[in-house]
Amino acid sequence: MLRDIQIQIDGHPENATRMAAALQLAAKLDKVHLIGVHALKTPEAILYGAPHGITGYFPEEVVQTQRENIQNQADKLRKSFEEQAGQGGVSHEWRQLEGREVDIIAFHARFTDLTIISQSKGSFADELEFSGSLLMENGLPILAVPHKKIPDDISGNILIAWNGSPEAARAVSGALPLLKVARKVVLLSVGEVEEDSISQKDIADHLSRHGITCKLRTEQSPFPEDIIMGVTQSEDIGLIVAGAWGHSRIREMIFGGVTKSLFSNQQIPVLLSH
Repeated sequence: MLRDIQIQIDGHPENATRMAAALQLAAKLDKVHLIGVHALKTPEAILYGAPHGITGYFPEEVVQTQRENIQNQADKLRKSFEEQAGQGGVSHEWRQLEGREVDIIAFHARFTDLTIISQSKGSFADELEFSGSLLMENGLPILAVPHKKIPDDISGNILIAWNGSPEAARAVSGALPLLKVARKVVLLSVGEVEEDSISQKDIADHLSRHGITCKLRTEQSPFPEDIIMGVTQSEDIGLIVAGAWGHSRIREMIFGGVTKSLFSNQQIPVLLSH
């Protein structure tokens, strides 16, 4: 069951798609509680681009003015979050802490069922510092949504990108509440499953005992990410479920990989777990 959903709230326009995704899920599932989490930057970090605690370069009144600006922005974000959640009739709460955003989001991910963030813009630094850190440190499901637009029904048709790995199994487990309300679930395997991996049939049988019927597809290609994105189009998919970084995360970021491609596809939301 999905009960607590954390939403990354910041000063960027991508807040709109994160909130839209959260409200969609809340409308589909029972008793969902939304937690809007906002990381307050320190005045020092903004004024000097410096770590926390470094002071002495600006007059105190400048620092105080910056602190007030930071709080005013947080108040506006909180008001918008609470208005949207309230209009949707969804249980909600607001949390804000001062510090590094990745640390604050990672902390709240420990006691929530799902964390909603934005997909990467494709830069190495973004993926390594934020998205990758959240996945590697928590192992809990993360829903990464495109920046500008999400499908009208995320959980209507769902694609499971299945490679038999422990990471994929954890992603499927985290997505069970959504899989149960989906109209169609496509279980896609690309290439040969490794000998010690869970077969497509085994995971399909497991899902059937949860009342989930899968459409099985198997494709052969050296570029699984291209196949996955192609199937999302042909099957009218609104959500991809996949394991993250089954191989070395650093290797995948440098040379490319399925996780990196999915995390920055900017078309379809992706539910990932490590």
